[in-house]
Amino acid sequence: MTYALYYHDYCPFCQRVLMALPSFDVEVEKRNVMQNPEFRKQQQAATGRTTVPCLLIEDGDKQEWMYESGDIIRYLKSL
Repeated sequence: MTYALYYHDYCPFCQRVLMALPSFDVEVEKRNVMQNPEFRKQQQAATGRTTVPCLLIEDGDKQEWMYESGDIIRYLKSL
């Protein structure tokens, strides 16, 4: 499985997730939607939303998109 976090620097909920990432034993690619508009386009094409933070969970061809900072933190903690 691979993980990518869609975020931007000025979002307090994104900062909450970013601050928690070092405590998890899982690698998460960080995709800043403000620095790279392609990330925002990818998220919008897949979900119809541009809300951040958003965790993309990929397992082969299967994709799951998870919103809400608390849900993302709980999920990563459970791995």
